[in-house]
Amino acid sequence: MNQIDLNQKTIIQRLFLYELDGAFAKAEAEVQFVNNYSLKGKKWNIDHIEQKKDIMKDLKIKSVAELDTWRKKHKLTDEKDFEIFVEYLSKRKVVIADILENIGESLYLRYKDRLDRVLYSLIRVQSENLAYKLYYEIDANEVEFGDAAAHYSCGPEAKTQGIIGPVDLTTPHPEIAGRLRTASARQLFAPFQADQWHTIIRLEYRFESEYNEQTKQFLGGLLLGSKTAEITNEISDYLLQKF
Repeated sequence: MNQIDLNQKTIIQRLFLYELDGAFAKAEAEVQFVNNYSLKGKKWNIDHIEQKKDIMKDLKIKSVAELDTWRKKHKLTDEKDFEIFVEYLSKRKVVIADILENIGESLYLRYKDRLDRVLYSLIRVQSENLAYKLYYEIDANEVEFGDAAAHYSCGPEAKTQGIIGPVDLTTPHPEIAGRLRTASARQLFAPFQADQWHTIIRLEYRFESEYNEQTKQFLGGLLLGSKTAEITNEISDYLLQKF
C-alpha cells in the first residue's frame, strides 16, 4: 500500500476538488453558532451519563459495544473529545427548541410537503383516448392498475407496475402533487395533462408527518442553516485563503 501524505493544504484542496467544502463549512458554522448561542438562563442536561444515553438513543445504538465501534469509526475514542461532542449535541437540541419557540408549528405547516410521504400509482401515455380507455377500465375493475401501467405506461414506472414512492410532495410534477395533496387513499384521478403526457394517478397510501421531536430537529436544522449562512461563507473564504 502506498504511503499516504495528506498535509493541510492537500486536504483543503481535496475538499474543494470533490465539492465537499460547502458541507464542511456548513457543519463547522453550525458548531460555532451552537457553541456561542446564549440561552438566556435556559439550561441543558450536563450529566455526561445521561448525555451518553441520549446520543445512543438518537443514533439507535443499543449497546456499549456498538457505541465503542461508532466512536472508533468517528475518531472519538478520546474520552474528553467524546464528552465535548455529546455536550454539543445536547446543547444543540436546546438551541433548536429555543429558536423554534412560538414559530415551530407554523414552520411545520410551511414545510409539511417536505415531511409528508405519499405512495402512488402512475400511468403516462401519449394518447388522450388511450388514457381515458385505461381510466374507465381501471375504475370499473376490468383491469388492474399495475397491469395497465406495466403494459402501457411510457415512463420508468412501467417497470414497477406504476408504483412510485414513498416520496415527499415536492418530488412529483406539480400537477400530480396538487392532486395527491388532498387525495384520500385509493382515490383514482381522471386523466389530466402533465407536461406532454396524459396522466392517470391513484393515491395508494399517505404517510402523515407529525410535529414530534424528529420533525423539530429537521426544522431546527433548516433554521440553523439560514442563521449560519454568513458564518459558512466566512469559513469558506478562510479555507480559500489558506489554500
